[in-house]
Amino acid sequence: MVNLKERRERVIETIVSSFLETAEPVGSSYVAAACGLGLSPATIRHIMKELEDEGYLAQPYTSAGRIPTVKCYRYYVSHLLPGVDSSDADFRDAKLLVERVLRENDATMFLSHIAKVLSEVTDLIGVSISPSFEQALFDRLEIVNMGGSRYLLVISLNNGLVKTIHLTVDKIIPRTKIDETARLLSARLHGLTVAEIKTSIDIRLRGLSGGDKSLCNVILNKRDEIFDFTGDTDFHIAGLSRLLVHPEFAPFGHTLKMIDLYEHKSELAQALNLTIHDNSDVNIYIGGSDFWGPKPILSMISGVFRSGSEQGLVAVIGPLRVHYPRLAAIVRYTAEITADFFSKY
Repeated sequence: MVNLKERRERVIETIVSSFLETAEPVGSSYVAAACGLGLSPATIRHIMKELEDEGYLAQPYTSAGRIPTVKCYRYYVSHLLPGVDSSDADFRDAKLLVERVLRENDATMFLSHIAKVLSEVTDLIGVSISPSFEQALFDRLEIVNMGGSRYLLVISLNNGLVKTIHLTVDKIIPRTKIDETARLLSARLHGLTVAEIKTSIDIRLRGLSGGDKSLCNVILNKRDEIFDFTGDTDFHIAGLSRLLVHPEFAPFGHTLKMIDLYEHKSELAQALNLTIHDNSDVNIYIGGSDFWGPKPILSMISGVFRSGSEQGLVAVIGPLRVHYPRLAAIVRYTAEITADFFSKY
């Protein structure tokens, strides 16, 4: 015997599942046949009317079936979200695309590719945010002459992140001195965190014998820039064109809003960073304030990954009507793969 709460949940689950697949209002006859409760369409209509009165369902026009509201989607993902069979063809294809990115050895390029792959396999906006690297350990420094007095500084951290920055010195430095400077700096800074280097590099390089002093002075003067691992390289976003083909963004005003969101990446990154410290491995946000709604109401499915004690994020952003079970599975798997990538370093 199914109780009233289970009846209501079965109706919600049936309507949401159908609407996610068809984008068409769902009628009582379909729900009666599909929900497996053995109830008549008249009884189902009564339950649907109660759910509509409570704000879970809406009727887009007279004589139409019902569609889920934001409240309904939130209840669905909190209480009724089904799992996804890992043998499902779509999910297998998504896994293969994500796994190909593991061939990339550079952390920044890896995260950039992850955002693109998430967009490709979901037809939504894909996002990745790197962990904070203040506590990441310095591995080595390389210096490459780019011609004349221009030099390329390559900083590598032990978690795989590589940063390059161009320097200009007021003289041409012999190759042997360049290599010697790189070796000495690497030896002095190896094993220190980025935060420690930023606050103590002048002391640690004091009394340095060997290398080129002019080059060392330029590095000291630009230390805040050289060892700043925050900014645009931490945040990767892809797939605006894929998102805008969804019918929810057909109104011109909705399109403009999404373009504006996409262009204000620092604000979007800040909003996403607020979700990193949530406890669940996958979090789903539906509607709300700021970036998430209204007009068009947006959804976000995000997964947290860890690199040592630091946390990063992978996510997809889309309209209200998205296939939450499949997306949750893809994002969870991508977060696991990303964590595996960073664990190698």
